[in-house]
Amino acid sequence: MNDGYMIRPAVIINSKERRKTVDDENIIRLFFDRDEDAIKEADAVYGARLKRVSYGITGDRRDAEECVNDAYLSAWNKIPPENPSNLFAYLCETVRRASLSKYRYNTSAKRFAHTVPIDTELSDVIADTRDDTSGLPEILDEFLSELSEDTRFLFMRRYYYADDIPTISKMTGLGRNTVSARLMRARKKLAEKLKERGYKI
Repeated sequence: MNDGYMIRPAVIINSKERRKTVDDENIIRLFFDRDEDAIKEADAVYGARLKRVSYGITGDRRDAEECVNDAYLSAWNKIPPENPSNLFAYLCETVRRASLSKYRYNTSAKRFAHTVPIDTELSDVIADTRDDTSGLPEILDEFLSELSEDTRFLFMRRYYYADDIPTISKMTGLGRNTVSARLMRARKKLAEKLKERGYKI
């Protein structure tokens, strides 16, 4: 009886994997056949999860739906010749990129500064710097690319995803004081970059 019990989880997992593989194969076949039901079937299987991914980035349900639809259109245009082995992962990566682009597009200096209640943090660096803030997205992207991978993660979690210090501390295993200190240094670097570009801090 113990042996029979032990193999049941493996049977269940394999069954799920087979269903997932069948779903992927059937949907991808529809894409290859240029059957418009491909998008309908992909949305039925993966739509809810993809929208949750996008909403977690954009914070807006309409934007999330738009990003998911863009991912379906991208898949329609790329499959074939592309033939992803994991359709959900393929669509999810497209949704993630589209959602980040949408977020950056919608983000002005003041919106960025108030993503989380940080009146004593980024608001002193970014908000009310000057009337013309059209160049800020490019500057912020450049700034993020210059950070170390670890610091960029902290910065993104705090100011893009609105995680608080205790949450980031648990995610990274770093002490709260360490997280706060690294974020403070990152804000100083951002302020220096903005000054170099003509912003008054």
